[in-house]
Amino acid sequence: MNHAYAVDTLATLTIRAVGPATSDGRLALSELARIASALQTILERIGFSILTGRPRRMGRLPRQVAESVQLDVTGFHEGSAILEVERSAGTNSTDDLLSDAFRVLTTGIHELQVDNTRLPLHFTPSVVNGLVMLCGGIGEGNIHRIEFSSSGSRWFTLDRGSRASLKAAQRISAQKEITVVGRLHMGDFDPMSLRCRIDTYSGSVSCDLDDDLKDTVLDYLDELVIATGTAELQADGIAVRVLHLSELTKIETTKFQTLDDLATKQRIQPLTDPASLRGEPIDDFDEFLENIRSTR
Repeated sequence: MNHAYAVDTLATLTIRAVGPATSDGRLALSELARIASALQTILERIGFSILTGRPRRMGRLPRQVAESVQLDVTGFHEGSAILEVERSAGTNSTDDLLSDAFRVLTTGIHELQVDNTRLPLHFTPSVVNGLVMLCGGIGEGNIHRIEFSSSGSRWFTLDRGSRASLKAAQRISAQKEITVVGRLHMGDFDPMSLRCRIDTYSGSVSCDLDDDLKDTVLDYLDELVIATGTAELQADGIAVRVLHLSELTKIETTKFQTLDDLATKQRIQPLTDPASLRGEPIDDFDEFLENIRSTR
């Protein structure tokens, strides 16, 4: 894709979500927010990497980057669920950072779909995480794919295969796969991703997840679980900032029973006569005691 043609692609960018969740031409507001917000954030992160030549630092993005890659929603149509976006009227197109960022995004996704063993240029860990969030609603009963096109040309499609490639890319970035054990608690549903919390013996771990794990998380709420996923670590390289869940298993525990329940189950009756504690008489018991005394 040459530079001039890339400019035209963003005159009107069409985003089409396809799947059971859009069969009647509707789309949940949370899913719409996830797609739009994730795309905008990804373009900002790529734009920052292009301008500075280094990964995005923690903190707020410079205003010039955010303004240069800003998109506006211009329409929503039926037909699976079609969202139209265009470059913002206030976008600074002097160096056309938006087109450059979109070109990098398109090229990088195609490269990952072919080879997910290395990260494409400007695909920092935060960019990969943003793409995984964008794919978070893709699942069997929700959205099957998200298509990005303009002027009759399809630039890229995100589906379950794309999500698998992105998750593989997560594992080769500055993150690592870990397993934690703790009690599962549900947090708020962020528009960008589904979230929950796992309380371990050493502290709480914030997690996000894909739509495929949503029902499992709800079923295991307040249960002890084993959770596996890719962890983003804090600057100390030890504390987990967020765990991207890939697998969740419930730990079977013994049910709590009261003493009355146990007594009933074991057919134990209350003691009514202390004499019953004396037990049966033992033959030659006096002789036994005498033998013990003689050894002293």
